Amino acid sequence: MNKGPKDFSAIGAQRALSSDGLDWPRIKLFQWDGLSPDQAYDSSLKSNHIITIHGSEEPVKLHAFHPFDQQIGMTRTGDIQVLPAGEKMSCQWARTLSFLKIEIPPNILDQVAEESGFSWSGSLTLERKFLIQDNKLLQLGEWMLEEMRNGGRGGKLYRDSLTNLTMIHLLQHYTTSSEKCVKPGKRANKHISEVIAYMQQNLERDIPLVELAAVANMSQSHLIRSFKQDTGLTPHQYFIYLRIEHAKVLIKCGKLRMQDIAVQAGFADQGHFTKLFKRSTGFTPLQYAAR
Repeated sequence: MNKGPKDFSAIGAQRALSSDGLDWPRIKLFQWDGLSPDQAYDSSLKSNHIITIHGSEEPVKLHAFHPFDQQIGMTRTGDIQVLPAGEKMSCQWARTLSFLKIEIPPNILDQVAEESGFSWSGSLTLERKFLIQDNKLLQLGEWMLEEMRNGGRGGKLYRDSLTNLTMIHLLQHYTTSSEKCVKPGKRANKHISEVIAYMQQNLERDIPLVELAAVANMSQSHLIRSFKQDTGLTPHQYFIYLRIEHAKVLIKCGKLRMQDIAVQAGFADQGHFTKLFKRSTGFTPLQYAAR
């Protein structure tokens, strides 16, 4: 039995791939392959958020130790852990373990929030998750791994797009904050911020006004007045704005067909998507992709 957890870097197992040699400045990626049964902590967690995507062919019993609780589970291929920076945690595993690790500095996550139209009041908190399934995050991880394996042939713009898309997904689905709001417009009040956060989490489906009003605990007419006063737009106009911003990131990622982007961004069809995208940006989606 081990006397205590070690740092991953001191274990001596094989680390097959790293993004260190690539022009991928805002995040770091490592593919750990064949870690022998052990107990370890990750010193990079002191300063970085960490996302791990498990890739072991057989289920592996994983025991996560936190200061005030413990978690035990069997990893499946594609299982994901989300670990916020600053957490004190170690893991123990019973069989050979393989996984992809993504390190994200908190200030970079904040920067992407601003660049993507998010603005934050108070502290942004990434939520800890243990052995979850998330097909979109898994797909992004697979694309990142592919880019490492081919030596970065996709180019810097492609890698930046993968980074942005990954962090926007984290912002939409794995963060909490005292207030969460989005540009344009001045800072929204708490109820409007909650409506905007709800919109961000449900971009792929149409949300009736009555549902948004329930989130804000307002009447529909009061919500429209308050929303336009705080943002300069009606709830419907703002929802379209969020969908267009999300579509921009998907386009720059370069992996999806335009018709798939239209669906993922919540538009009824590709024609409707193209019309609204050009009205908002001055470019068709294809013209925007070629810039």
